[in-house]
Amino acid sequence: MAVSPYVAADSTMRSPAAVMFLLFTTADALCAPVVPKTSFESLLRADADIATAKRGEIERSLLQPGTELLALKQKRAVALSGGFGGAGPAAAKKGAVQAPAKKTAKTAVQAPAKRPLSVLAQELQTNGVVRIDGVLSKETAASLRDFVDAERVRADADVAAGRYDRASRFADLVLLENRCDLLLPLHGPCITALHELLGEGSVLGPLLTEVIGDEGMLQEIACLISEPGAKQQPLHPDTPYTPIPPLYACFVALQDVSIEMGPTLFLPGTHTAEAHTAFYSGDLARGRDTSGLRAPPVPEEFLKSRPVKLSLLKAGDCALYNQQVLHCGSANESPDRVRRQFYISMRDVRTKVKARASIRPAFRNKLSLGEIRAELKALKGGLVRPKDENGLPGLFEQFDAIDSQPDDSKRDRHQAGSLYRSLEGGPIDIT
Repeated sequence: MAVSPYVAADSTMRSPAAVMFLLFTTADALCAPVVPKTSFESLLRADADIATAKRGEIERSLLQPGTELLALKQKRAVALSGGFGGAGPAAAKKGAVQAPAKKTAKTAVQAPAKRPLSVLAQELQTNGVVRIDGVLSKETAASLRDFVDAERVRADADVAAGRYDRASRFADLVLLENRCDLLLPLHGPCITALHELLGEGSVLGPLLTEVIGDEGMLQEIACLISEPGAKQQPLHPDTPYTPIPPLYACFVALQDVSIEMGPTLFLPGTHTAEAHTAFYSGDLARGRDTSGLRAPPVPEEFLKSRPVKLSLLKAGDCALYNQQVLHCGSANESPDRVRRQFYISMRDVRTKVKARASIRPAFRNKLSLGEIRAELKALKGGLVRPKDENGLPGLFEQFDAIDSQPDDSKRDRHQAGSLYRSLEGGPIDIT
């Protein structure tokens, strides 16, 4: 097991008085002046980042030493009478076969037993996060990594030239300095990655069908990039608590991730109403406040009590998580290694939670999980599907063509952002 350096550097950081002082003292009193500001927005963002980074440092000092998130093998649970979780006195011993009940005139017709959840789905239900190794081949991970680096350069150039609005190519982030959330297209290595992630023979595709159904919508397709010097983010859920988990995200490492590179940090089991209530210092409603005006104090005892899992993935491995689980990007303290994390997320359409999405506007709310898997099947492992009898290309190609056309009317600011504050004059769109 790898052990993280997330231990208290200074015992004074643990006292409630020190925590409250650090949180509610002005940013200028906490730190020396930062780079010169050129506008009110940049001044506000810089000060907000100082306070946000300080909160991350405080939380880091309170957390338990972390251990590596380990993979489970995907297999089906043994079907038992009584439906999901049913294992009473009549349950057979492991491996035993029971004779079918004799039919009589008085035998009642029983509904078929509910198929039990897979091991991975059970783990998601219990802990909210699960690791799956080898969802991408090493070759695909390397190809996608090179594609991401080139796409980032291309997107920066397009934004600088005014061909696209920045919000259509990059999403906002908590602690943006030395971090980038690059929104990805639907062509090239991205399609190859979707084949391996969700196509025939994949583990993730059937698992997502199991937990959200084929009606689930593609919410995000992007790559998080963490460069040396990136600070630890504050812990947060991506969505507030709801009885039905609204979103599941799959983070895929595009290179081996070491402890120094700042792996994603998870607090398993914190996707419950009880955990969110404790995290928000007894007030669950604070989880829906994104204006930054009611930032809760750091829940010291709660953080000290929670086990920490680190996403120390190898290239091609993934962490799939319920986005209500508390997590954060930890600090990249390596001298020269960049961490690239390709990700997709799926939204359960049964929920009414609206969360900002790291996805290009042309793809937003356009592709269900079932449609994606059907399109991948039609592609037969390729990147482009032949035109149909009406002369139309495949779905991915259609949406990618729309995405490539600069058009102000299609610009969409419904992008990922901080759950602690909004710098655009109002609360983030999570209802």
